[in-house]
Amino acid sequence: MSSSTNTSTTTRERILLAAERLFSERGLNAVSLREVGTAAGQRNSAAVQYHFGDKEALLAAIFEHRMHAINENRLQLLAAIQADGRSADLRSLLEAFVFPLAAQTSDPDSHYGGFLVQLLSDPTRRSGFDWESATSLRIVWASIQRSLGALPPQTVEERMTMLHHVVVRTVADHDGTANADAPNHPGWAVRLVDAALGLLTAPTSEHVGN
Repeated sequence: MSSSTNTSTTTRERILLAAERLFSERGLNAVSLREVGTAAGQRNSAAVQYHFGDKEALLAAIFEHRMHAINENRLQLLAAIQADGRSADLRSLLEAFVFPLAAQTSDPDSHYGGFLVQLLSDPTRRSGFDWESATSLRIVWASIQRSLGALPPQTVEERMTMLHHVVVRTVADHDGTANADAPNHPGWAVRLVDAALGLLTAPTSEHVGN
């Protein structure tokens, strides 16, 4: 029983990693489940369906596979921020948003940033905000928005969208990059926080256009 369970888990993880890579490189709609199975070394053409069901379930599983560790890491950072009385400190909140994602990028097998780029660019699919493993994402996102309360609502909405795109795209650019600065955060992630802080706190123009 134990041997069978271990084999099943290993097969599942191989499928997840292969799917994450293929979806990242080619997009969500251009990759078939059969191709995922082949890339994962599965001779059975129905192996992916056996382990995950359909493509939407596979996409959710990829998100959950990476997001679980990200969520735990971010919740710890948010707890520390709360304990230190920095709940309204925008830089601390941005670090809690960025650093857990950067930690996952250091995995040499990671194509998670590229996968997120594809997922978030597909209007027909959910971003994952409402999935259980995204608890910390919802918390930090709402906290960042509250910290921008002095800005007009439309400006806040636009800048939050910009923030999402900038962070996810930058994380994707560093997929599979080992963290040479361990145990500290990689330099690119610190610089990303710098840029995000500037983006969110930039002065607004007096004349608002389309």
